[in-house]
Amino acid sequence: MVRAQSVLAISGRVIFGLMLLTSLAAQAQGGHGISIGGGNVYGQPNGVDEKDQLKDFHQALLVQATSQQIADFQQIVKKTGAAHDQVSAFASAKSPRDGIAALDQSLESAHAATRTFEDGLSEPQKAGLREILRRLDKADSDLTQEAKHFDQTVESGGSSTSLDTALANFSNAQFALGREMGITLASAQDVTFNLPPVKDLADVGSRVISVVASGVLSQTEAQGNLRTFRLDSNLDLTDLQQNITAIMNAQLHEGSACGERLNLRSANILPAPPATVLKLQLHFERWLCAGRSSPTELAESDGAVEVKATPSVQNSTLTMATAFSRIDAKGMMADDLRSGDLGDDLRDKVAKALLLAVQSGGVFKTSLPQSLQSTATLQSAKFQDGGAGILRMVLSGQVQLSNEQATLLANQLNQALSAQAAQAAPSAPPAAPPAR
Repeated sequence: MVRAQSVLAISGRVIFGLMLLTSLAAQAQGGHGISIGGGNVYGQPNGVDEKDQLKDFHQALLVQATSQQIADFQQIVKKTGAAHDQVSAFASAKSPRDGIAALDQSLESAHAATRTFEDGLSEPQKAGLREILRRLDKADSDLTQEAKHFDQTVESGGSSTSLDTALANFSNAQFALGREMGITLASAQDVTFNLPPVKDLADVGSRVISVVASGVLSQTEAQGNLRTFRLDSNLDLTDLQQNITAIMNAQLHEGSACGERLNLRSANILPAPPATVLKLQLHFERWLCAGRSSPTELAESDGAVEVKATPSVQNSTLTMATAFSRIDAKGMMADDLRSGDLGDDLRDKVAKALLLAVQSGGVFKTSLPQSLQSTATLQSAKFQDGGAGILRMVLSGQVQLSNEQATLLANQLNQALSAQAAQAAPSAPPAAPPAR
């Protein structure tokens, strides 16, 4: 079952309870609930007493996390994630003793934070979460014992892989507690992962623009230890739209002083899914350079063109096909745009600018944590209308993750959420000045 990834999401049982109360109220007024597929009436499943459902609802309310507990829980997830990182980094430590010291410290930090969180629960919460807490304490105890065994094994020159398993069980027990309290975070068992927005910088000619990438991973297949996900990376190209005149002006100034010249008056780029249309107001000049004499202007005129750009993917490489959808020009300008090198050159420069904007920095993979970017393969691309004429692009592809990489991804996403929560938390008010 797909889990929502919002840290502040209300648990499914609470939502069910609210819907249940609505259904019961309707029945009390003479209604009969909602029939699904001609079977049971919603709110009256066979063999389930209404009192039991209300009991579950009130139980969920009793154990629901407060806003402070949500913030505290994010911190214990962050500390446990740091312990995972230490286990991964153990092999690269300068000496086994140094590695053990750093690992033990991170494990103790995760243990202490978890114990403090448990101690801070209210008595009704402790009573309602008794079984979940028992499992968490068991996983904590097993992790402590395994850490001691690991230290002894390494000191004697041996090796052990059981610590990683014990730490994963401890982390899963934490997630179970969080979900029971209505704190929904990413878990390695999730079949959908929402990837938070990441800003990437693209060097497009004379301009550096920002491209904000976010994404969704949706599992499509699982075979043994290998899981296949579809990655949809959504690119916000607002900064490209705001700077398109300067970007295209720099592109057009690359032309020769002789022959045809195009100067840009203005540019505008708009979504036309699955393509985009670039509208250009142009000034055309044709110059003749003969021998050592000064260039002679042969013709000039103003005009406008619309260039349609359609993205596609060939052999995992993003390409951009361009074609004129409209040419509003006369004379030499019209002829050179329709059948001359001038038109070909202009379309090539439009394609170049757009590709630089969406390819610089590997923006398709930017929404993934760096450790997983090498597993992503691009398969398709299209422009989208983000509303009110805002240009967006969706790059879709495939990512294959092992179970261990899925665990790493969940930990990194949760750490990112913890970091965001810490940044968003209001700072302590300044201390009052000392009394005089």
